[in-house]
Amino acid sequence: MSDQNINDNTVSPKPDVRTSKGKTVLLVILSILFVISSLITLISYDIWRVVFNPPLIKELLTEELLESDLAPRVLEDISVRRAQERVEKGEALSGVDEPDIELLLSFVDFGSWKNIRELIIVDDFIRHLISVSVDGIYAWIDSPDELPAFIWEMDPLKERLIGNRGEEAVMIAYALLPECTDEEIDDFLSRLAAMPPGVEVLYNLCQFPDPWREDQVDDYIHALLDVNENIPPEYDFNLLLGNNLSGSQLPAMVKTALRTLNFLGRWGWIIPLVLAGLIAAIGVRSLKTAGKWLGIPLLIIGVLVLVFAFLTQGVILPAIAQRLGSEFSPLLRTELASSFKRLYKHFYQPMLIEGAIISGIGVILIVLRVALKKKPESPPTEV
Repeated sequence: MSDQNINDNTVSPKPDVRTSKGKTVLLVILSILFVISSLITLISYDIWRVVFNPPLIKELLTEELLESDLAPRVLEDISVRRAQERVEKGEALSGVDEPDIELLLSFVDFGSWKNIRELIIVDDFIRHLISVSVDGIYAWIDSPDELPAFIWEMDPLKERLIGNRGEEAVMIAYALLPECTDEEIDDFLSRLAAMPPGVEVLYNLCQFPDPWREDQVDDYIHALLDVNENIPPEYDFNLLLGNNLSGSQLPAMVKTALRTLNFLGRWGWIIPLVLAGLIAAIGVRSLKTAGKWLGIPLLIIGVLVLVFAFLTQGVILPAIAQRLGSEFSPLLRTELASSFKRLYKHFYQPMLIEGAIISGIGVILIVLRVALKKKPESPPTEV
């Protein structure tokens, strides 16, 4: 055997540098995917845990409508808008075409709307609306229907409109009208004189003195009865939104988003779990490597979850409320922001706990890695 062959057999093979670099690149890519998928999964799970919990959603909505001032603020905003519309269209200058009830309500302020709601809309009726609506939404998500299908029982509302409580509600609104001026009374009398007998002439939108006051109040009460006659015993929700949303892409987009959220909330954890398993199989051989390839990603995930929780509460939610409330009054905008805050507390606290736990695990693995790197190696034992 030649010397060349002996040298070839005794030289140790060099480590495959390219294989080591390729392994590192693969682990970095897996770690990035692990961070991204874990963040999406955690946020989706926290939202899914609340959104796909019908009893909790019903409780939250009922609490919001019964205990907060959101509903009266919405009605107040409608009144303000209708009053502005009357001025812009010139309706406030003449009583010729004024529909009694609609324009009467344009004078109702926030405090009066609260009183009217307590008179007309009972708590059980609101609970019924919420329960039927929420159940209908969840049934719609898994159905091929274009729009949600559910029907509200309107009898409790109709019973209150035609009784003493309806009359009391009319008087609350009527008391907010200004006293009629001499010009308004003269305008009414001139229109009355110009009409043939038996033709109804609407009163100007103000409080008439005697002898017209009783007849004017009676007109408003009868107008409320007409409103009640137009309310069906059962109200199909699609009549409310069908004309605007039928054929629109918005319901399909909402349904797709809810279905995606439901899938991620139930099964999204599989993806980060598989990625963590691949990282452990490829790169984890000891506590030191576990700290590098699992500890650092876990710390990043935990920190990002905490940042998202704080950022959502301090920046994102106020921005959403501001955007949704940009078309409304400042008082309604404030109430919307408060409603979002009350809702978000059900996401916020779990996110803080999850972020803290995941960050803590990551820190422990990193600390162990650093400690093991600093630990001096034991000297070789003499034989």
